[in-house]
Amino acid sequence: MTKAVYADFIYFGGKLEKNKYLLFDEKIIGLSDNCNCEEVFKRENSIIIPGFINTHTHLPMVFFRGLADDLPLMDWLKNYIWPAESKFLDEEFVYDATMLAACEMIHSGTVAANDMYFYSKQIGLALKRAGLKGILGAGILDFPTKFGKGIEDYLNNAKDLVDFFMGDKLIKVALSPHAPYTVSPENYRKCIDFADMYDLIIHTHLSETKDEVENIMKKYGKSPVKLMDEIGLFDHRSVFAHMVHLTDEEIEIVGKKNVKISHCLESNLKLGSGFSPVKKLIDAGCVVSIGTDGAASNNDLDMLSEISTVSKFHKGLNLDPTLLSAEEMLLIATENGAKALWLENSGRLDVGNYADFAIINFDKSFTVPLYNPLSQIIYSSRSENVTDLFVNGNPVMLNNKITTFDEDEIIEKSKWWGRKIIGTISK
Repeated sequence: MTKAVYADFIYFGGKLEKNKYLLFDEKIIGLSDNCNCEEVFKRENSIIIPGFINTHTHLPMVFFRGLADDLPLMDWLKNYIWPAESKFLDEEFVYDATMLAACEMIHSGTVAANDMYFYSKQIGLALKRAGLKGILGAGILDFPTKFGKGIEDYLNNAKDLVDFFMGDKLIKVALSPHAPYTVSPENYRKCIDFADMYDLIIHTHLSETKDEVENIMKKYGKSPVKLMDEIGLFDHRSVFAHMVHLTDEEIEIVGKKNVKISHCLESNLKLGSGFSPVKKLIDAGCVVSIGTDGAASNNDLDMLSEISTVSKFHKGLNLDPTLLSAEEMLLIATENGAKALWLENSGRLDVGNYADFAIINFDKSFTVPLYNPLSQIIYSSRSENVTDLFVNGNPVMLNNKITTFDEDEIIEKSKWWGRKIIGTISK
């Protein structure tokens, strides 16, 4: 059944349209000056935009939000996060935490997340319940965990995940070797072979900290970027999180191969890891998208907050107020996200693309008066402005109320988990 949404502004086909109806079912049918649809949503003082695509997350880490702050990355991981994960991670934890993450993503206009964590099946089931799209990263490590003894076990787990979600309209599977300091070159090559066999993208961390670069140099005699180039990962469909510590020569290497990068500025700043040279990467030819990272290090999954910070930070860093304009940031957070994850017919409101869109209302004290709606989105809007979210044409939130599950129930369950976690840790 064809549905329609009317708004004062629609960012359609890369242009700002005014006072139109957006016609859609599962996919976008087009724009119209009027409509006779049975189901029509009218939104005054609002704009319809493509939903945001978060290209690097660890969704269940929302249950560790605020557990350990103001620490360097490896101290944070080894002494706080990894011990907490070893105590609490199970299927119930991951499913419940992903539902809380879904609440936050829906309210901030996010339609899809590229995740890397454990118990990925439960993440996928939670995202399906919420009505959101997800790319589930099947984890790969060199060392044994409860999920496997070695590379063959991890790849078998990935195959099970591929089989379970085969043909799903919302969920796709990726292969996620963690990082060069936890996965050997040999096992990265096995990941490439496996991903080629099952038509998967690869999602990994790369060059996040100075320590990582120095340790990889000592171990292999080359930087993480040159190691990945030698392995052949830049020639495979891959997305790389962080890419903070790079030389000009390395930027040239990744630029020539149009490497896809998930820029996680707020997390990198908070952990004191540094910041990615985004202008140089874009100029070199890379596709830069936006990721929030996990909420234990950011400490949120709010794409509106992230893109505002990214734009303003890089203007200041480069002493150029014209850099990463409001319109360019919207494209980076939507179209580039789809490109980075090889999501077809996504990331842009256009005929034949999936009806994945958010509606932002400007009737807030911090978003009036209104002169330029795109500027108002990037520099002024907050999650409170997002009133509606549609995924594949289905309403996930209407008039600020999530339609696919009981948000209050999720919040209460999350409070229960918080009491359990702090009670155990404090003993």
